[in-house]
Amino acid sequence: MKRIITLFTACLFISAAVFAQDEKLTPGIYAIVDGTATPLTYTPGMQSNTGFNVIGVEVGNSKSSYKGETAGVLVTDKIVMVIDPEKKAIVKTPKKYDPFIKSMTPDLIMIVPLEVAKNKRVYNAGTSLQGINTKKHTRIEFEWQLIDENTFEITGNFEPGEYGIYFKPAKLGNYDWSSIYGFCVAEKAAEETPADVEAPAE
Repeated sequence: MKRIITLFTACLFISAAVFAQDEKLTPGIYAIVDGTATPLTYTPGMQSNTGFNVIGVEVGNSKSSYKGETAGVLVTDKIVMVIDPEKKAIVKTPKKYDPFIKSMTPDLIMIVPLEVAKNKRVYNAGTSLQGINTKKHTRIEFEWQLIDENTFEITGNFEPGEYGIYFKPAKLGNYDWSSIYGFCVAEKAAEETPADVEAPAE
C-alpha cells in the first residue's frame, strides 16, 4: 500500500512539472489579465519627417504612424516580458521585430500614449529646433521587477487609451520607432450612484 501511495505521489509530481513546463511563456511581451497571458500586438509603422529653414534656423518634425485605431489587446496594470538568454542578436524582418534577447531589460523600453487618428495610431515626437526637441517624450512611468532569470514583470498606472512599447537595442543607441508592441486600456466603468430616496408621505 505504501508503495502505491509513493508511486501515485511521484506521478502527481511529474504531471505538475510537465504542466508547469507547458505553461512557461515563450520569449515575448504579454498582457496578464485574470491570470491569462495574451501576446501584445506587433505592428510595423511608417515614419514621416518634415523640415524647413526659417532665417537660418532648422525646424523639423517627426511622426510615426501604425495601422489600426486600436491594438485590441487589453491591459489592466501588469505586463510580462520574457527574454531568450541564448539569443544575442535581434531578429528583424519586414514582418517581425524580435527584441527579446539576452541584453534586453525594462530599462531599455519606453511606453508612450498614442494619438488615435483615422484608422491609425500616431506617435508625435514633437518639433525640433536646430536638432533640439521642444517636446519631451510623454513617457509613462512604470515599475518592474525580475520574476526569474528570464522574466520581468512591468506594472504601471495606465490611463484609458492606446499605448506603444518601444525598444532601445543597446548597440543602436536610440529607440527603434519602426514598429511597436501595442496595447490598450479600456475606459473604467462609471460607479453606480444610489437613486434618490423620496421621504415617505405623512
